[in-house]
Formats: sequence, C-alpha cells, structure tokens
Amino acid sequence: MSEHSRAEDRRVVEDSIFDVVVVGGGINGACLYHHLCRRGYSVLLIDKGDFASGTSQASAMLIWGGLLYLRQMDVSTVWKLSRARDTMVRELGAEVCPRTFRYVPRAGGAARFGLLGGLWLYWLLGAMRRRPPALEHDYPEKTLLAPAARRPALAYEEAALSLSDSRFVLRWIVPWRGQGQVALNHCGLDRARWDRRSRVWDLELRDELGARELRARSRWVVNCAGIWTDEVNRRARIECPYKHVLSKGAFVTVRRPAGHEVPLMFDTGMNGDSISFLPWGPVSLWGPTETLVDRPERAYRVEVDDVRWLIEQSARHLERPIRAEDIVSLRCGVRPLVVKKSFSRRPYPLEISRRSRVSAAREAPWISVHGGKITGCVDLAEAIVRMLPRFPARSLEAPRPQEPIEWFHYPGLADPVPSPSWCRREERCYRLVDYLRRRTNISQWVPGGGLGENDRHFPLLVRLAEVFTGDPVRARREVERYREEVRKEEAIIFAADPHKEESLT
Repeated sequence: MSEHSRAEDRRVVEDSIFDVVVVGGGINGACLYHHLCRRGYSVLLIDKGDFASGTSQASAMLIWGGLLYLRQMDVSTVWKLSRARDTMVRELGAEVCPRTFRYVPRAGGAARFGLLGGLWLYWLLGAMRRRPPALEHDYPEKTLLAPAARRPALAYEEAALSLSDSRFVLRWIVPWRGQGQVALNHCGLDRARWDRRSRVWDLELRDELGARELRARSRWVVNCAGIWTDEVNRRARIECPYKHVLSKGAFVTVRRPAGHEVPLMFDTGMNGDSISFLPWGPVSLWGPTETLVDRPERAYRVEVDDVRWLIEQSARHLERPIRAEDIVSLRCGVRPLVVKKSFSRRPYPLEISRRSRVSAAREAPWISVHGGKITGCVDLAEAIVRMLPRFPARSLEAPRPQEPIEWFHYPGLADPVPSPSWCRREERCYRLVDYLRRRTNISQWVPGGGLGENDRHFPLLVRLAEVFTGDPVRARREVERYREEVRKEEAIIFAADPHKEESLT
C-alpha cells in the first residue's frame, strides 16, 4: 500500500461520517471489521500501533474448544467454543488445521484414567467432530522428555493456526478497501466526544507515521482495544460494568528439536496450571507463564524472573533443559481477563474466567468489548453486529484481490517469505519491525531478532529498512535502534540462565 493510498485514506477519514469506528486492530477488532465491511457498513478501523501488535501477536496460536471450562462444568461455554473451533477448521481451509495434542500428567497427580474420562466428555461436548481421545504408553516425543517425566500421555485433538496469529489477524483486514472502508494502523485515539445534537461521535486521532492530527466522525464506536479497553473508555468518559485484570504470558522460543512434531502439555502441579511445548516452523515455543501485572506499561515486558521460571520448568519436564544459547527469541502476550468493575481481589489468574463480555453504554452509542480469544472471534463479531442498527444498505463489491505474493528468501529460513515491498503495498506495512515481527516470522525464527549470529545480517536489514524509510541514513539508524532492543532481550536471557557461569568457563 503506497503512501499515496494512505494519504487518500486520511482524506476519506476527514470527509466521511462512518457508520462504525472500531478501536483496536487485534483479533477482535479485525474480525469485527471484516464482518461489518461484508454487510455494507462504512467502517473505520484504527490501532495506535501496527495491526496485531498487542496480545494478538503473542498467543500460543491454538484454536481450542474450552477444555479449561470443563473443570467448572461450564458445559455451555465448552459447547460454544468447540463449535467455533470446528467451524474455523471447516471454513478457513489451510489457515486453521486440526492438531493432535499430548498431555503428560504429573506423577502423583490426578488419576490419568479420570483425566481420560474428562477428555471423553470434552470430545462428546464437541459433538465428536475431532479425533477421539486415547491413552498412549509409547509415542515418538517421549524421547524429548526428562526420564522422570516419561509417563503415558493422553492424546486428544484441537486445532491451531498454520502460520501465525499476526497473519491470521491481517487476513480479516487487508482485503477490504474502498466504499467507505478504511483501516489505519499507527493511528491512535486521543479524544472522543459525543455530540447529542448531531448524534455523531467526534474523534480526535493522531497518525503516528506523519505526526498528523485527524478528525473522524462516526455514529457508533466499538472499543476493541484489548488491554487498553479501560483506558479508551476513560478517555471517552464511558461507564462500563466490567474492567480487565491483566495476566502476562511469556514464552521462550528454542531451536526445534528433532522429532518434535506434536504439541506437548505438562501438568506443572501449581494451581492446576500447565505448560506447553509447541512446534512452530523451525522453533518450538516453551511456556507460557501466568503472572498478574498491574498496568499495561509492564504487560509486554519479559523480565529475568519470567525466563528463569521457564528454564527451571524445562529442567523438570524436558530431557535437555533449556539454556541461554538455545533460546532464539522471547514472546510475551497479555490475557485481558474480565471482572466486574467492583472486583478488588488478586487471585491466581486461572481462577478468573476467560470468557468475553460485550456491553453497550447507556449514555451514548458505544460498545465495549472485554476479554475475547481467537477461537471465539467470529461469534463475538456476529454478536456485536446484532447489537448495531442497520444503516441504509450500500452496494458492496467483493473484497479486492491481492496482487500475487512477491517472495523473498531470508538467510536461515528454509521457506521464502513475502517481500518487504509487497507487504508495504498490499498489507499496510510501514516499519521494519512490523515486517520482521508481524508480516513474517523472521524476528521469531532467526536468532538475534533476524540479525543472526554476530549481526551477520545487519547490512541486509539496512536494505530492508530502506524499503520503508526511503532513506539509507534513516534506515541504518532504525536498524541500530532495533539492534539495541535485541541486545536488551539477549541480556535478559543471559541473566536468567542458571548455567551462565558454566558458559563463561
């Protein structure tokens, strides 16, 4: 997408009164944007960062049927999420694929036959659409486990995203352009005021790419800002019966061990929690943590204690404990957990429901979304659409087809990735970090955030950055700043490694 196209989008924003403005370009906002566009609404989608730059870039990428809710015997939620999972598998083709999981109970924990019975109930509530659960005494991944952890596993089937959660978010956004449909990343909401006389929201926006102020007007606003939902409501002076409690989930990615083909889940023995080992391209994800954080500013910061805990857990469950030199990258997301506004306790995060809540404000046409997950994004979007009035129907063309992908071979990756110039034109990619982290998996799959060992790819990153800056001097400065951030991450990894003294000797 060219700068001229973005300038045209800004002009449309200034000149239009939209039916709906969606705040937040994560999975909830992106899926809602798609459903509104498809029904002929004029829609503006904004995100203060890149699309999928919050929690939606750092999930476990699992499409699950709500197994967690079976503990609480919340049969209705399990049935709904299982149906949503299977609908995605059926309708989204290669983007969502069935995956077998193996759960390894801890020694002395709940009887495995009781757990197997629970999985059979889970399978029945999912209308028997997935592979039936089974107890497996021998399985290929057993060789990856620590000797004390080599126990029979419970196999069951869920689903997972085939590429990444960031690309899954983009698939709902990028096809729609024109006819009053605008999606602006790097565009934040500064202020919102409801004009009772004209019955229109007056929104003050800031386009971060050019430090430009924009004014948008809309009949309705839907707040899908994720962990920033409460802050956006505060700016608009919206009262809501719910708020978020934030739980940080950090992963480490390691070079994928030979033979790791199936996701593994382990009982940690702490508060009924589990930890996972998930194959993903050339790496495997180990995690996540489950830590309450007080404010969004701390939410996406991986700390030494997070990495140290993950390393310690690997020593309990894996045949080869993780060391600093094994870690390719860090990955950190935040679960926005929904509680009533009066909630004041500080429980373990698993005690709080993962369900979403949608509430309409009394004082103005404003809808707030709290919580949400990838599995339920379509159901959530359809529920919000039903809450909105039907504006005059518009003639609607089908989403525009994308240009054929221009492929690019990045050193260290077996398969090609979309080129930076194609991502700029077709996927609203404007910064190097957006390209490395969300349009591709380079920063997650290649050591050093894509810089490689001893910064061998530094000159290449400068050339890639120039695609977005148009200036070789600015491009080099951007890569130097990026390298500084990578160094900070590496310092955290090294400081967390209990074997660092051995590495020094």
